[in-house]
Amino acid sequence: MSATAAARVHSLDAVLVSGVALLLAMDVAGALISLSAGLNATLLDALGPQARLSAPIPMMIAQVVLVVGATRRHRGVAVPASALLAVAGVLAFMSGFYDGGYAADLTGGQRAFQIALVTAHLAVGVLAGLNVVRLLRR
Repeated sequence: MSATAAARVHSLDAVLVSGVALLLAMDVAGALISLSAGLNATLLDALGPQARLSAPIPMMIAQVVLVVGATRRHRGVAVPASALLAVAGVLAFMSGFYDGGYAADLTGGQRAFQIALVTAHLAVGVLAGLNVVRLLRR
C-alpha cells in the first residue's frame, strides 16, 4: 500500500471515529435538552425508546462497537462492521417515522436539533458505506 493510500485509510477511519464521537455528544446533549424542556421525565427516559432528541442507549453502544470494528485492519471484521454502521444510519432516520419522533410537538430549536442529529446519523452512515466500498476494493 502506498503512503498516499495509507493516509486515506487512516483519514477515513479518523473521520468515522470522529463522526461517532460527535453522535454520542449530540445524543447526550439532546437528552439533556429533552430533560430540561420536560420532553422526558428522567435522563434514562431521554436516552430510551421514547427519546426525541437522542438515540437510545443500545444504539449508542452499537455504534461504538461497530466503529471499533469498522476501523480494524482485518477486512473480515471491518467490512461487516462498516456495513452495519451504514445500516444503523439509515435506521436512525427511518425510526422517526415509526416511533412518532418526527410527529412530536417540538419547538423550532428542538426540531432544528433533531434534524441536525438525524443528518449526522445519515452522514456517518454514508461514511461507513464509503468505507465498505474502500475495503472491498482493497
